[in-house]
Amino acid sequence: MVASDPRPTLCLSARFPREASFASTAGELASRLAVAAGVGEAGAAELGRSVESAFGAAVRATGDAAGSDIEVTLCTGDATLDVSVSSGPAMLFAISHPRPQSS
Repeated sequence: MVASDPRPTLCLSARFPREASFASTAGELASRLAVAAGVGEAGAAELGRSVESAFGAAVRATGDAAGSDIEVTLCTGDATLDVSVSSGPAMLFAISHPRPQSS
């Protein structure tokens, strides 16, 4: 019998209008996925703030509703939680956060 990994692989990709009001939503999604992936509350909150900050910087750089949407991608693997924020071809933020290992 093959043992299955009880830790789920999670992926989320969301596109948001280039509007400042969506920055906190993007940050909250990142934070919640990090918690679901086993990252502690403090680390998850820090990750969420980083995503929110990158999103806000993208809006400030070009203004609300200018240019392409902002895409936030979050994926968990066996060892990492990978998060990125992009707009069109430009990568605005990317991090690979270690995923806590189960005992």
